Amino acid sequence: TVMLAVAIQGCALKPQYLHLDPEIDVTGESVAVDTLVGLSVRDSRTSKILGEVGDPNNPNQGMVDVTLDEDFIPLMTERLSEALEKRGFSVVPESEAMTRSLVIDISSLDLNSEKTPFNFQTELRAEVTATAQNTNEQYERRYYVRSYQETAGPPFEKHSNQLVNDAVSNALSDMLNDDNLFVMLAR
Repeated sequence: TVMLAVAIQGCALKPQYLHLDPEIDVTGESVAVDTLVGLSVRDSRTSKILGEVGDPNNPNQGMVDVTLDEDFIPLMTERLSEALEKRGFSVVPESEAMTRSLVIDISSLDLNSEKTPFNFQTELRAEVTATAQNTNEQYERRYYVRSYQETAGPPFEKHSNQLVNDAVSNALSDMLNDDNLFVMLAR
């Protein structure tokens, strides 16, 4: 009975604190040569909580929050600056005096996983909006990623972290390989 108690206790869900550090894959060609662009990365989500994981019908375990553990803007700005340089831009912080600017907004990031009678259903949604300005031209587009999976058990912190980073990575990679955006920005 001691082993059983340890096994059950080891499976208890705890609040999850995730670290956002997506890998960004840039496959698009360089469209500029040291062209100056102002970059701003923003987080306009209404809540810093991504969602919940657990069993809403189990009063002993219930649901636990999934949250990002830190301000990800500085790291995201660094990653995106490196990616923009691969497309041929020199990156500086965005200001109103800039001729060219790119504002990247993490507008939605949600992760929810609920137990159903037979399994856990996990849904992840990420939405990134890019707004590029070049003199009088503007280009705005949303890059949306949604994933859904069914598993025997709940996603624990390591798995949730992987899901969130993969989704943000896919959205940002789609944006950074959007030739329409970068050709307009390079004009």
